[in-house]
Amino acid sequence: MTEADLLICNHYPKGGGTMNQPYQAPSADVSAANADESYQPKFFAASGRIGRMRYVVYAFGLTMLSYLAIAVVGGILAAIMGGFDSASANSGATMLLGFLAMVVMLFILVMTVIYAIRRLNDINASGWFVLLFLVPIVNLIMGLLLIFMPGTRGANKFGPRPVANSGGVIAAFVVVTVLFVGYIGVLMAVAVPAYNQYVERAQAASEMQYDYDY
Repeated sequence: MTEADLLICNHYPKGGGTMNQPYQAPSADVSAANADESYQPKFFAASGRIGRMRYVVYAFGLTMLSYLAIAVVGGILAAIMGGFDSASANSGATMLLGFLAMVVMLFILVMTVIYAIRRLNDINASGWFVLLFLVPIVNLIMGLLLIFMPGTRGANKFGPRPVANSGGVIAAFVVVTVLFVGYIGVLMAVAVPAYNQYVERAQAASEMQYDYDY
């Protein structure tokens, strides 16, 4: 066997093996690489998974920004027209502010639905489940699931996992939680005494009706 034949045999092994290519790139586990892939979520994006903490922060932040925009425009109109009383008396300014408020509320609604869909995708669920928010009681269960149910580890059929929460997201979540707890506390402080007064008046009225009948 000549030297050329030996060289050919080394490159074409017996048994139907593949040709030995010393410059071929090493094979990689593509599925493992995709599972470790992540991306940076965007606040105003219409797609891409978001986790529980970002879902709460994004929804609250959007609402606050929208209310701030309405307040700024209302303040500008009042400054131009010489005060809030003059602005409120002007029908054109009132209509403009009302139209702006309607547009902002519509924007909040659309973005809230988008955030819910992105959160559903994070738990590997179809965005069509957002329609369950139209069903009474079921919508409460859905809201709790989106807030407390963890997302898929790694990539799922809706895309790569979001990156870990940054310090800013965590700080914003703490602020939102404190504000929500404070709001519930104030609401309870107002609602409980009012309810007790209502019960006392109802009992007094019932006793008066009983005395009148007998």
